[in-house]
Amino acid sequence: MEDYINNVLRPLLQGDGGEMEYLCSDEETVFVKLGGECSKCPIADRCLDWCADRIRADLGRQVSFAAQRVRPFFWDK
Repeated sequence: MEDYINNVLRPLLQGDGGEMEYLCSDEETVFVKLGGECSKCPIADRCLDWCADRIRADLGRQVSFAAQRVRPFFWDK
């Protein structure tokens, strides 16, 4: 799962200024950290649903995502 996220999904998100970091996974949940544009995106949940659909289509696994958003550094000011 980590290889798929790092080599397939992450580059797609980076193309739009987003960032996804794989944290861990179990049989049904993938835990990721969202950064960049993804950290403040109002439709990130739909994107994660799309990622789950890609995993189902490509790997044949039914998963859901649990995401932690990393606040951009400039939100602290």
